[in-house]
Amino acid sequence: YIMHMLYHRQPRKVIQALAGHRDPRSMEVYTRVFALDMAATLAVPFTGDGGDAAEILRTLPPLR
Repeated sequence: YIMHMLYHRQPRKVIQALAGHRDPRSMEVYTRVFALDMAATLAVPFTGDGGDAAEILRTLPPLR
């Protein structure tokens, strides 16, 4: 549901309210996945190898 709303470019505050998230940081997990999906859809080039990508994802701060 939340990803569907993001794909249709609904405002984050609206999505947050509809999802019942009090803290805007709780939306980060969805927006991070959305950004990765959009990068793939838009054919954003990535010059690193898969190991580099995995390392970048491992070093991201944890979502709360």
